[in-house]
Amino acid sequence: TASHNPPEYNGFKFCRGTAAMAGSEIQDLADRIDNPPMFTLEKGHTTNVDIAPMLLEAIIQSAGRPQRPVRLVIDAGNAVPGPLLQRLMDALGVQHTDLYCSWDPTFPNHSPDPTRPENMVDLGRTVVEVGAEVGIGVDGDGDRLGIVDEQGNFVTPDRLLALFAQDVLEQSAESGLPIIYDVKCSMALELAIQACGGVPIMMRTGHSFLKQALLESPSSPLAGEMSGHFFFNDRWPGHDDALYCAARLVELLARMPSPLNGGPTISSRLAELPDFPSSNEIKIPLIGERAEVMHGVTLALEEAGGQLVTVDGVRIQWEHGWFLCRPSNTESILVVRAEGMTREALESIVSEVSERLKGVVDLEALVKDVQS
Repeated sequence: TASHNPPEYNGFKFCRGTAAMAGSEIQDLADRIDNPPMFTLEKGHTTNVDIAPMLLEAIIQSAGRPQRPVRLVIDAGNAVPGPLLQRLMDALGVQHTDLYCSWDPTFPNHSPDPTRPENMVDLGRTVVEVGAEVGIGVDGDGDRLGIVDEQGNFVTPDRLLALFAQDVLEQSAESGLPIIYDVKCSMALELAIQACGGVPIMMRTGHSFLKQALLESPSSPLAGEMSGHFFFNDRWPGHDDALYCAARLVELLARMPSPLNGGPTISSRLAELPDFPSSNEIKIPLIGERAEVMHGVTLALEEAGGQLVTVDGVRIQWEHGWFLCRPSNTESILVVRAEGMTREALESIVSEVSERLKGVVDLEALVKDVQS
């Protein structure tokens, strides 16, 4: 795991059954390894299992095969999921054009991060060239998904999450189901969830935190992050699998008539969602101690007249928009993002917070992003 970090970083996800381990649990495990008597009595053993056939069968049993022909383009960025994604599309009976599905750890074409628009350029161009309904990109370790629409336009993960949320809520016989999302997501997602009778729940960013939230809220059929992690918990055991998400996207598309026969395109479905001007996700080097810097951010924003949400960093919300500043879980950086009901509101928010945070956090990159 850790494919969203620079190439020199790698890691493992620890699970107890389907429950993720995080924080103090992992530290406790490290302490047990470092201190005898663990591993002093006898050696353990390993078992090699080819899980691919089992995984593909489980995905197909859950998501089903599409009710009509679907044509799409897949881009694996020369990363691990490529060959298995091809096998899944073959098993689903989907017509697919493939980009960069062979393994190459130097990633010669682009970084395997489908949440960055610059990595989806080839995918978007190919979708238009072949007349596909959608383009699907996956990340380096196969737990994140990104898409472009039929016009080749990049779709932000929170808008894709809104589509998934609408589909899950509309297919459910229950009302008032909670949909969980992280603090980086658009306020448009909250409105879309409410419009379908769901209950939006904002959570801390991070794979293990969203999985824990699903365990604490088992009635929630779906959770997702701005980073492209989607956790289906209705017909799937609540973990983030890009292959499964791709199959659910195919199911969603195939439930409606083909655009060739007058059915809606994915861009037309996205156009029905609220859409507000926002900045990109800006990463700023963390200078100083994390706790001290975030304390300074909180103090600086307390007098700004908005509602402070401190579930993960600081998100200050007004009626006309919001601003977020949070420390990364995996790198020594701060992540900032802003959104406004209008372009003028966005610019006003960024101007105000950059002034208030002078001497605490340098928001010059955010200001330039909004002005560009």
